[in-house]
Amino acid sequence: MATDDELERIREQKRQELRDRVEGAGGDSVGSGTDNATETPDEPIAITGPDHFGEVLETHSRILVDFYADWCGPCQMLAPVLDRLAAETPGTIAKVDTEAHPQLAQQYGVRGLPTLILFENGEPAQQLVGMQQEATLRSLLTS
Repeated sequence: MATDDELERIREQKRQELRDRVEGAGGDSVGSGTDNATETPDEPIAITGPDHFGEVLETHSRILVDFYADWCGPCQMLAPVLDRLAAETPGTIAKVDTEAHPQLAQQYGVRGLPTLILFENGEPAQQLVGMQQEATLRSLLTS
């Protein structure tokens, strides 16, 4: 696990990268407090580890994270819904394989699958467990 100092160093490095990217694009978004520096991906972001997860949370101000497992039937049913929402909405979706990254699942109190957590500005804002209606998820991503 990374220490607090390491995490803060990584956060500051990412902030600087975002500032540099915005300034290179003309600087229109500097100081606006919005997430214009990063475009919303058209497909879910596959999380590769705790550091990558932290970067994704820092880069996107509002993100819906799907904690899933390949063996989970409801997770498999939810996957195409999340793919569609990623392509059709301005929201960002990330996927955490709980078999590959059990420490992330434990850190966020995931006990059932699928678990969807909406993060706002890097902090958990809402948690949903089990299969969800597409309309419910769409409203989370567009509100």
